Amino acid sequence: MTKSYLLCKCTGEDRIPLVVFTADNVDEAREAPTWLRRKHPDHPGLRLAPGEFFEILEKDLCPADEWDAALARIHAEKPASKQS
Repeated sequence: MTKSYLLCKCTGEDRIPLVVFTADNVDEAREAPTWLRRKHPDHPGLRLAPGEFFEILEKDLCPADEWDAALARIHAEKPASKQS
């Protein structure tokens, strides 16, 4: 069954939500950082500094308020789309 996951970058001071994605199982979800780095090599959040790591949170196991706050942060940090 397809589930929703949140990919976060954990630094010494912060957990930065990067992207929400779907996967059929946790093993597939664990492949997300590698796949995303290949498809989006210029995304700065997908590069890790020493001591940083990725965390994958499953929506069903994450408190709703934490999930909603992460989504709000992702949307707030997206660059505004250019209008013609």
